[in-house]
Amino acid sequence: MKNKQLGILALIGAPFLFIDMLTGKYYPDFSNAGFSGLACLLYITGWLAAIEGLRRILDNGTNDFSRIMIRIVMVTLVIADISNVWQLFSKSRPMLFFILDSCWPVSNVLMLGVAWVVIKSGKINGWKKWVPLVLGCWFPVCMLLGRTDFAFFAGGTYSAVAWTLFALSIMTTEEEATPILSGSNAEA
Repeated sequence: MKNKQLGILALIGAPFLFIDMLTGKYYPDFSNAGFSGLACLLYITGWLAAIEGLRRILDNGTNDFSRIMIRIVMVTLVIADISNVWQLFSKSRPMLFFILDSCWPVSNVLMLGVAWVVIKSGKINGWKKWVPLVLGCWFPVCMLLGRTDFAFFAGGTYSAVAWTLFALSIMTTEEEATPILSGSNAEA
C-alpha cells in the first residue's frame, strides 16, 4: 500500500473521534450500542495507517530512537483497537477493557516524541513537520480546557482538523526509496 492510500485511510478515520464524541453526548443509547467501538475503530485504524506512512517516510537512515518511538505508538494503537473491537461485541467493561482503552490517550501523548523525531529528522518540511506536534498537544490541551461545552467542541474540532492535516501530510509527502544494498546486482 502506498502512502497516498494510507493517507486516504487516515483521512477517512480523521473525524471519527469527534463523531463518536457527538454521538455519545447527544445520542448516548446509540453510542452504547456498539457505535462508539466502530467509530473509534475507524479513527484509530486511520491513525495507524498514517503512522505507517510516517514510518515509511522516516525509516530509511533514521536512528534507533525514531524506529522505536514510532513502533511504540503503533503497538499502543493496536492495543487500543482491541478495546474498540471489544466494544463492538460486548457491553461489559471490566478493568481489562479500561486498561486496553487507556492506550489511545497514551498514544496521543507519545505523539510528542514522534513530533520530536519528525522535526529532528529533516525529512518532512514546511507545515507538515509541525503536525505531529499539534497532534501530541491535543490530549494535554483538552485536559487543560476541562469539561465545558466549549472544551467539548473545541477539542472535537481540534482533533478532526489535526488528524485531517496529518492524513494530508502523509498523502503528499513522498516516501524515500529503499536503499540498494552495496554489491548487489549493481552494474560496475
